[in-house]
Amino acid sequence: MRNLWNLLVQYHIALVFVIFQGIALTWFVGSHGYPRGKWVQHSLEWQGEWDQRMSQWDRLTELDDLNRELLTENATLRAELHSARGDATQNTYQGAEVIRSTWNSATNQFVLNKGTVHGVKPGQGLLQNNRVVGRVIEASENYALALPIINSNMEWSVRIGATGPVARLVWKGVDVTRAVVYDVPRSAIISAGDSVLSSGFQGCFPSGLLVGSVADEAPEFDGQFLNVPVALAADFRAIRYVQIAATPGQLEIDALTDGKGQPSP
Repeated sequence: MRNLWNLLVQYHIALVFVIFQGIALTWFVGSHGYPRGKWVQHSLEWQGEWDQRMSQWDRLTELDDLNRELLTENATLRAELHSARGDATQNTYQGAEVIRSTWNSATNQFVLNKGTVHGVKPGQGLLQNNRVVGRVIEASENYALALPIINSNMEWSVRIGATGPVARLVWKGVDVTRAVVYDVPRSAIISAGDSVLSSGFQGCFPSGLLVGSVADEAPEFDGQFLNVPVALAADFRAIRYVQIAATPGQLEIDALTDGKGQPSP
């Protein structure tokens, strides 16, 4: 206490000066129109910027919640659509968030915020807005590990066009927007822009889902088949939400093929 008193005594002149300066400044701003107007303007600017930033943050939070709600709603509507069409294989869908992902490696992967307690199992396919994204390979209680199309260790069964030949799609490990469809018969009629669709033979997706489109590049001929360059439909740099597709009876089908060789592509 004595030290505080000594400090006040030592600097009392400066302290009194600051107090009177504050009083004078307050009187000047309050009694003169121009400085008062400037102060009000600056206050409005600062308050407005702060309110705008807080409003943007609130909107981002609301949009995040809306995205989750829309993801769940889209999954429900997709399942109802398959049921209404009377599809032979009526997949069920649920939404999930990608909480970790890579796209600049040869062996890219996703981590999802859904696991076995949510019904997620290895082998289920991933979609984004009706576009093929990848496949779940491992699942813990609350999380799942998935491999996307842009993983050079994976092959995908696709069809060029709704009635075109079935072939295998492989990512070359370089460009996240491009892949190649191998083993296309040279008699096949292919044009740039033709849709590349899931065949449904792998079990993780229904048939007819968009994978990409034939790129505007000439196919390579390896002596027997055509190798067709494809522009992938999904933007793997920006994926945040996906839908997990579950095919009824898939475990039973897999059990039939275990030890009997791999199913057809």
